[in-house]
Amino acid sequence: MRWLVGDLQGCARALDRLLQTIRFDPAHDELWCLGDLLNRGPDTLACLRLWRDVGGHGVIGNHEVYALLAHAGVWPRKHDTLQPLFDAPDGPALLQQLRELPALTYLPGDTGFAPCWAVHAGLDPRWQDLHKQAARINAGPHDNAWLDSEDIRFVTRVRCCTADGQRTRYDREPEGCPPPYKPWDALYPGPVRVVHGHWARRGYYRGKYTIGLDSGCVYGGPLTAWCQQEDRIVQVDTPTTVAV
Repeated sequence: MRWLVGDLQGCARALDRLLQTIRFDPAHDELWCLGDLLNRGPDTLACLRLWRDVGGHGVIGNHEVYALLAHAGVWPRKHDTLQPLFDAPDGPALLQQLRELPALTYLPGDTGFAPCWAVHAGLDPRWQDLHKQAARINAGPHDNAWLDSEDIRFVTRVRCCTADGQRTRYDREPEGCPPPYKPWDALYPGPVRVVHGHWARRGYYRGKYTIGLDSGCVYGGPLTAWCQQEDRIVQVDTPTTVAV
C-alpha cells in the first residue's frame, strides 16, 4: 500500500503510532510524507530517522527549505528545534536526503485506483502540463539557489493566490482569502487528484480534485494519512505536543 502523510513537524511519536496502526511493512508498503517532516515539534531527529529507516519518500516543504538554508548560513536562524539534527553524526546525511526531495511528484495509479500528484502546499494555476513542469522544476542541482527560487517558494508556501500566480501571506481559513485571492485548489482544473499538506488551519479536507492532509498534529491535532489504493483515511491522536 502507498500511504501519504500530512505534516509531521518533528512528531516522531505520532508517526510511530500511525505506522503501528496501519501495520506498515517496509517490504510491501510505501510512506510518502508531504513535506515539513521537521521543526516546531519535539523530536525532529527521531522523526527523520524513523522516516529514513522505513524507506520513506516525500516532497520538500517550507520547513525543509528553512532548515537547509539556515544550516548553510544563507538564512538567519529563527527560534527552532533543529539543533539536535544539526549536531547529530548522521545529520549531514539526513539533510542531504531532504535536499534531494522533489518539489512535486506524480504517483501512478493501477487497476482499481487512480494516480495522484503529491506536493507540499499547492500548484501554480498557470501550470498546464504538470509532467512538464515537474520535470523542469525537479531537474538540475538542488542547490541553495534552487531552494530559494520562486518555483520552490510557490509549491512550499501557497495557500491563496490569483489565476496569474500572485500569492498572499494569508494563512487562515480558506473562506477568508482576501479578494482577489482564492484558495489555490479553487483554481486547479483537475482531473488528476492533488494531495497536499501545509494548511493546518484548514485541517483535513477533501475537495473535487484535492485532498489536504495537514491536520495540525504539531499543535495537538491528529496525524492524518491517506491510502492511495483504497482511497482511505486513517487518523491517529497526537501525544501532547508543544510547538515552538
